[in-house]
Amino acid sequence: MKKVALSILAISLFSCNTQKAIKADYEVSKNETFAITLKSNPTTGYSWKWVKNNTSKIVDSVSVTFAKDKAATGMVGVGGNEIWKFKGKESGVETLTFEYCRSWEPKSTVETKKISVKIK
Repeated sequence: MKKVALSILAISLFSCNTQKAIKADYEVSKNETFAITLKSNPTTGYSWKWVKNNTSKIVDSVSVTFAKDKAATGMVGVGGNEIWKFKGKESGVETLTFEYCRSWEPKSTVETKKISVKIK
């Protein structure tokens, strides 16, 4: 009988639904704008694409710009950073997925990044 009682106690302790703190890469307030910077080199034909979840209501994309790395005058093929700006719309947590690919080539993704965002 003791073994049965201990087994029930152990099962109940390990099956408790405990909430874990959410660790987000970005934590912003509602209506706040934030930027995600991704290394890029568009001279290769590759750029980052946000794989937007059509049901997403947490964030909106505001803009995408490219900032070239410093290089000697006349140097070509210089990489830099794509800067994606988003605005928090609704409270919640979402994972933004980006693919580094050639837009005209199917299945050309060479890298995927997932970035967690928490809107307060």
